[in-house]
Amino acid sequence: MKGKLNKVIGDGNIVIPLYILKYLKELNLTMDEFVFLMYLYNRQDNLEFNPEKIANDLNYDIMEVMGYISVLTDKGYLNLEVLKSENNMLEEVIKLDSFYEKISTLLINSESNKEEESIYAYIENELGRTLNSVEIKTIEGWINSNINIDLIKEAIKNALDMGVYNLKYVDKMLLEWQTNGIRAVEDLKKDTKQEETEEAIDFETEDWNWLDDEEEYIGN
Repeated sequence: MKGKLNKVIGDGNIVIPLYILKYLKELNLTMDEFVFLMYLYNRQDNLEFNPEKIANDLNYDIMEVMGYISVLTDKGYLNLEVLKSENNMLEEVIKLDSFYEKISTLLINSESNKEEESIYAYIENELGRTLNSVEIKTIEGWINSNINIDLIKEAIKNALDMGVYNLKYVDKMLLEWQTNGIRAVEDLKKDTKQEETEEAIDFETEDWNWLDDEEEYIGN
């Protein structure tokens, strides 16, 4: 079986996009299943369910083709539908919509993870030092609370403009903004209470020894 699939790829009958190949592990498919799925993907404009043709293209027997169709259907990557053709004839087709949705979700999540990872590097760069464990937990709290990444950057910028170099102040600022319904940077431009918000943060803004306060301050 593997030799057959290798021959199909080697003959240039299947093209596998790199952006799909990179998610092979997340797709939870064997290599044989993945290559069979890529065969269907490459023929996305002509997916009439024709086991004989598929078997002929891949040098399989029909039972092998039906086995792959069954497995990929069970794993949620394709389904069979009966549609009416232009000649008003009913025909069975292979639909890959669920596969496209899976890849789209993986791509979106990948971009979101990159954005979340970048906020740590951004804050370290702005502070000019490495984040400690308490600060990392604080930032994780912001992310888990779905606080807009750009809003976090704006809070960091505001704090530094005021000469404050600790995240406890930023944490209070973000809390006040959330309380006032500010969910994005654009909301700040519309909100006339921004100065009141910053003035309402009532605690020492000077830097303190994070090592001494690490047990006391636990973030969100």
